[in-house]
Amino acid sequence: ARVSPPLIDFSLRALDISSVNLSHQAPAALCALSVLLQPALRAKSSVVLSRLPVMLRLTLAGIDSNDQQKSLRTLVFYRNLVMWIPVGGSITLPNDDDHDGASSSCDSSVVDCSGRDGTVQIGKNLTETRYGLVESSDYKAAMAALPENSILFVQQTMEEEDDDDAEGVLMEEAMLAMADWSLAFLDRIYELLRAAGEQEKLGKGHGGVGMRHTSADVAMTKNFSRIMKETLTYLFAAMDDATFKAALRSVAQFVREETLPFAVKDASLLCQAVCSTRFVVSGGGNGGGDNPPTKDRSPGLDALVPILTEDLEHMSNKSAIYRLRCLSGAVRYAGSTVLKHREAITSAISFALSKSDDRALFKTGCKLLRHTLSSQCEEYPIAQGVHPKRVANNGSSPPPVLGTSALLHGDRIWWHVPSGEQIDFTVSLLSQFAMTRWMDLGSPSDGEAAAGAANVSLQQWRQTLRVLRYTLRGCSGILLDEDPEIILTQDKEICPKEMAAARLILTSSIQTRKVLQGLRRRLCFNLLDIISLIAKDTVDCESITNGEESEIRQYKKNETGSISTDSKICKEVIAISTLLSTRRGAQYRSGSAKSILQGQQEILTDWCLSAQTDFVSMMLSRSNDEFYRRINDSYYEDGENSGKTLPRALLVNTIHLTNQALTGYASSQVPRRLRKLRGGPSVETHESLFSLDMALETLQEHLRSKSEPYAAKHTSLEAYEALVDGLSAMSCHPNINVRGKALSNTEFALARVGWVVKHRRSRLLAAISLNDEGQKGVHGIPSCSELVNQINSQGKRSRLAEVVKGVAKIVALPKVMNQFLWGASNRYELVEALCGTQKLLKLIPPEEVPKVIHYVNSIFLSYRSKLYSLPRNTKTEQETHESCLTFLLDILQLQEGNTATTDPDKNVDDNDAGAMHWRDRLVAAWFVLQFIDERDMLENRIVSQVWSTCFKLIEEEQGQPLQRVSLGLLGRLVSLALVDMSQISHHNELKCPDVSALRAMFLQETFCRDFGNALVFDHREDSSVGGGHGAQWSSGVEEIIRDATSNLSRRTLFPFNRTSQKSRTFKVQHSQLIESILLAIGHDNAKTASCFLLKQAKELVASPPSEDQRNQQVTSAEIFGGCARALIQYSNTDDERNVIWETMLLPFLDEAVVKMPTDFLAAFYDACRYGIHHFPPSYFFPLLKWSVTKVQNTLWQHEVNEDVEESNGAASAMSDRFALQGKWLLIFQAVLVELDSEDDPGAAVCKLPWYSSIFMGNEDIKDTSTVTPTEIELGQSWKYVNDHLTPCLTNALGHPYDKCRDHIASCLFRMCYVQRKFINTYKALGNENGSQSSDDPDPGIEIMNKLGSIRDSDKYSFKEKNRALGTARKFVSCCIHWGDAKHEYSEFIIPLLPLAFKSLQTIEGEASPEDRGIEADLVKGYRYAISDISSSCVACYGVSNDLTLVLDVLKEMSSHDYWQIRQATAHFLRCFQGAHKFLFTEKQDEMSLSIAISLLADERREVSTAATSTLTGILAVFPQAALEELVSKYIKIANKSLKKKKRKKPPTEVSTEESEIAVTKEKARSVRQQKSVFLLCAVVMGRPYDTPVFVPEALAALSKHSFEQRASLSVREIVKMVCSEFKRTHTDNWEAHRKQFTQEQLEALEDVVSTPHYYA
Repeated sequence: ARVSPPLIDFSLRALDISSVNLSHQAPAALCALSVLLQPALRAKSSVVLSRLPVMLRLTLAGIDSNDQQKSLRTLVFYRNLVMWIPVGGSITLPNDDDHDGASSSCDSSVVDCSGRDGTVQIGKNLTETRYGLVESSDYKAAMAALPENSILFVQQTMEEEDDDDAEGVLMEEAMLAMADWSLAFLDRIYELLRAAGEQEKLGKGHGGVGMRHTSADVAMTKNFSRIMKETLTYLFAAMDDATFKAALRSVAQFVREETLPFAVKDASLLCQAVCSTRFVVSGGGNGGGDNPPTKDRSPGLDALVPILTEDLEHMSNKSAIYRLRCLSGAVRYAGSTVLKHREAITSAISFALSKSDDRALFKTGCKLLRHTLSSQCEEYPIAQGVHPKRVANNGSSPPPVLGTSALLHGDRIWWHVPSGEQIDFTVSLLSQFAMTRWMDLGSPSDGEAAAGAANVSLQQWRQTLRVLRYTLRGCSGILLDEDPEIILTQDKEICPKEMAAARLILTSSIQTRKVLQGLRRRLCFNLLDIISLIAKDTVDCESITNGEESEIRQYKKNETGSISTDSKICKEVIAISTLLSTRRGAQYRSGSAKSILQGQQEILTDWCLSAQTDFVSMMLSRSNDEFYRRINDSYYEDGENSGKTLPRALLVNTIHLTNQALTGYASSQVPRRLRKLRGGPSVETHESLFSLDMALETLQEHLRSKSEPYAAKHTSLEAYEALVDGLSAMSCHPNINVRGKALSNTEFALARVGWVVKHRRSRLLAAISLNDEGQKGVHGIPSCSELVNQINSQGKRSRLAEVVKGVAKIVALPKVMNQFLWGASNRYELVEALCGTQKLLKLIPPEEVPKVIHYVNSIFLSYRSKLYSLPRNTKTEQETHESCLTFLLDILQLQEGNTATTDPDKNVDDNDAGAMHWRDRLVAAWFVLQFIDERDMLENRIVSQVWSTCFKLIEEEQGQPLQRVSLGLLGRLVSLALVDMSQISHHNELKCPDVSALRAMFLQETFCRDFGNALVFDHREDSSVGGGHGAQWSSGVEEIIRDATSNLSRRTLFPFNRTSQKSRTFKVQHSQLIESILLAIGHDNAKTASCFLLKQAKELVASPPSEDQRNQQVTSAEIFGGCARALIQYSNTDDERNVIWETMLLPFLDEAVVKMPTDFLAAFYDACRYGIHHFPPSYFFPLLKWSVTKVQNTLWQHEVNEDVEESNGAASAMSDRFALQGKWLLIFQAVLVELDSEDDPGAAVCKLPWYSSIFMGNEDIKDTSTVTPTEIELGQSWKYVNDHLTPCLTNALGHPYDKCRDHIASCLFRMCYVQRKFINTYKALGNENGSQSSDDPDPGIEIMNKLGSIRDSDKYSFKEKNRALGTARKFVSCCIHWGDAKHEYSEFIIPLLPLAFKSLQTIEGEASPEDRGIEADLVKGYRYAISDISSSCVACYGVSNDLTLVLDVLKEMSSHDYWQIRQATAHFLRCFQGAHKFLFTEKQDEMSLSIAISLLADERREVSTAATSTLTGILAVFPQAALEELVSKYIKIANKSLKKKKRKKPPTEVSTEESEIAVTKEKARSVRQQKSVFLLCAVVMGRPYDTPVFVPEALAALSKHSFEQRASLSVREIVKMVCSEFKRTHTDNWEAHRKQFTQEQLEALEDVVSTPHYYA
């Protein structure tokens, strides 16, 4: 009640046409009004009612034919408005209890056997409890303490002035305004329809681009029509009787006077809304008693039917179509009122269906028939019951409170339930227009007889099938599978929808029941006959190769032809078959409507109330409350006390969609019931009734027969199952459009009768495998083996390709694919089919090969996406599994291009066949990869064949996808070989997998070479070579390769720390695979195999340039990583490990690193890390020592006489080795990274994690605070590094090579970082001097001292100093991005912060332009580094005085002589203060404020501007009281610092001393003025959204400094800029802000921001 009014006023201000500068807010304002409407009405309705006339007047302009988006938002707002507020007043609804013979206790609501109506309320008075907060004393005290300029304070004053007695007057005025608005709104809707019609007429004849509409345009148009329909429906439903009569007259006049053919859909929605929202009810109680009520008169339908059906014969076709479409909308939800106009409506339908030559008019008649049928035989809620203020007829119940959520309990929804008379009318329409035409198809005309036995009138068949389709869409709900009396006897098995339909039919006449008896079954068998005839004619016909029949061609009246080749007839037959087998009502699609309804409910949801309800519900459930235990999930949580904020309209829609969902469920429940009656899944399914034994004469005889032509023993369920076979036959139709239609409908039908797939699985696979001899037409599938002999006029087997594509698409359906996953035998059948496509691909035309491959691959992809592990519990399953593996291995043994079966009689081109054979082998390898498991590893016969096949493929399929899959298979086999088999073996003795074949192969040097080459090709293609494009894999190959890669090795978390892999090409899986292989074959054999592999790796690293060079060199690193890790694990002693390093691994690195290009060296970095990952330091101490020696012997060193050496050529000789130096530094970094155990601070010294005490008893926890051998080893390693490498690295800070400087900075950081971590861990364990001697220097201190002294050192030349400073900058960057944030900031970054600032100053001395360019790049880099430091939030994790230390550095730098350093200080302070402002103490706040203020008066404009921005951010979070005091202080300083006007005095001589004093005073005044003015500007800029009291005072003081005589140019410019910016940011709500100004302050502000007038 306090928040909503100002927000509504803001929204209305944005909608006012006079607010030109707020027009962009109009869409958001409409959305805000929609959201605010219900809360404002619920809290205090006068808030909305008092503003309603203005709201309606301002929003009506939003209905604009030139702006669809604006109209859409306005309609959404109006839809929400009329759902909550009535139009014209309340209405009186009939009361159920007023009629005789009605039971009031049962008729007001539907109750179950326990007397409950299905609703529940969780809490009590939840809304009142929440709103009761405003009456508390604390709330009132808080409201009283609000400042006078607060919007809530103003609203509180207005509420105190409100008169509660005026509520009734407001309501009356609002209802009058709503009534007037409704008629104006309808006029706007008429204009929309007229404009839509005119626009379409203008573009209709022009064609071209104007006629091309995208799917987005279609979706937008549909959405607009839906919202307009909902708005109109709720509008007419919300009207009182008087307003509705006026609106009805307006609509009737519009329909009578206007004909808008291109707006016919929206016009029909208008008619639907006006006819379905008002009924006159007479009769007995609603839904009970002996005298049920009837809605026998709809004023809307009574007014429109005479207009819409008058003189149709004499109208043009377009006008007739328009009238009939409007009539379709009018009757759609008109209920029993249609019976009053049955003759007129029937005549209109007859008129439309008699115009067989006009397709559009005929289709309109079909739609009218459909809507008339559905309106008479379907149940649906009547919109009249959604009026916001409904009053019962007896006046016993008061009207609902506006804004209150609708209740289902005690407020029954008003439904239309068909009567027996309506069913009779429905059946009469069905017989007259559908069944008569249907039977006429069985009586051939004279033209058909003359055309031939196989020809029919195509136009007659098309139109009859269309009429039948539309008829079934309207009345399929009353077509039952059995007699209603029989259905009602099966009470336990029946579904609610079927039971309701049976009871409804029993209310009709005997003649009606006779017509409906067995009608669905007969139609199913008739359709089955038609499909059988079509399948018979097309099973082996010649393929249609030209396109295919025009979809828009109009057949002549007497044109004849075969129904089998007519695509439209075939598609109509498919659609009708689906309707008969799946549709159980006219309204069944509730999915999309539910999504829309859910979105509308979420917009209106009161989340606070919903959360409160959830809390109450949770408390009740936890307390095991008796009330909560009585309810279940099916109860509807009703009203506000259950967290709902729904209007009546959305509540009715929710129940309606639930009813539609029941209709949808019936389509699957009825077939299941019929199947259960037949005996359930255990009963053997009868042979399919589908057959190719059908002739046109037989079909016609069945159609015209008045008696039942089909045997009674065949049930409708068997017809449904046979229709699935018919749809399968249509999926193999020669016409591509028919195939597509049939496939989509087949999937839909299988969702209802999916059990039929079980008996058709083998038939489908036999068709793909060409093994279906003698099965022509079985289950609707043509015999593919017979189609092999059928060749068209072009000598191609096109018909075979069409059938295979249709069958493959059926097999790929999810319902079918699930059948192949249930058992080993089913999987075996699918494997045989997918791996035996070679014969098929050889036979089909070449242009069809890619298409067939795509369709077959869709089966594979569907299987792949659903594959799961299946246990083999029986001997039969195990034998089937072994047979499947044997079959697959036999396929893999075949050479490419060879097949197991050949036909010498077939003269087929084999050129393409050889290229395709690899696909079968690839798929077979994938199946082996997926099927092999631990149990197979114990079967020597199977596993030995798998090993040999895998090795053979690796050797022979060089560079092929099959080789990559074989690597994955090898990885899986090795992983399974290393698995513990104790849980798998069922024998008494533990059996181990046999790896003798693996051991034998890796003892062969030739295979090791082939294996290494296979790893090369297992990488991704180098996109930088050959055009930069990726691999163009055939369909399905990429997925197979991806699965193979995932099986190379087990999952790993390497590197498991912040320092991730450096190389994107290095595949850890390859190193893991090599490691696993070596661990599986034994120690001695592993050494031999490692020698072979490392030898191959040496050759790979020295590969010549080619497109495979990168992969070859990276593979060499992968081989090294795997071999190193395996050999280290085999070594049990230090001596043995040292021998391995010295004899095998280090010699390889000596040779490989030198040959490896710098770009790919990151692979060796990752390989070294993987080889020593998580090993104790002693395991890789030889590698550490070797890498340190390499760096120490080769790294460039600074020398004093460098210039002399350069002249002698020594330095140039060293520069040739810079790349090699970078390589050794990178390898050394890898060792340093692995010396650091980042996963846990105590891991390096074997400390137990903190949570060990939770899982272990105290007696089980051993003391780990003593020095361990690992601890000693780590200390020795670091001592060696510090003694030998720290001086070397610090002496190379000015290295000439940039890449080496990067590595040097990284190494120095790693040494500081890991050493500090190592020492801290020791201290945490209480070992102050455990292994680090007190005499040993700390390398961190030495490195920091060296870096900090670079700028002041005189031993560097100009160029070398810049390089050394660059190294220091990179060291800082490493600390920022790689550090732990706990110590790096205080120990490394803060000490180097002064160096970073001072490095922004250029170095004095002479230098060449090239050197100055290098210096400029250095300054730029330091600016980036300073920016990183300032914006990083890591200081808060360090020592407590870190913030103070940083501010001390900034204070020192703020007084530096170099202005760029002062500017950088201001920028740094702005970011640093913003990142840590909530951590600053009061002293630190004052310190940062003083630094910023001291920089305001800087003589450089860049510095003062940066300081002003910094001060703006500081003052924005400053306390209000302190800020007012600061402003008052500096206003006085600013006023005193104004320039004084010079008085005219006679010139006098001034001494030098007086002149200097005057200059000093002027300078001091200028400083005071600039500082005070800039501070006041910062205060104003820090308030962009509000206007505190001190802001107008500051602006008035600033305005005095905007004149030339009183301030300098920089001061004047910033004053004008700040005043203009203030006015711009406060423009939206300027009327509220200006109240904070006095007239004098406003004039002062206007003097600055206003443009001087010409005459001023």
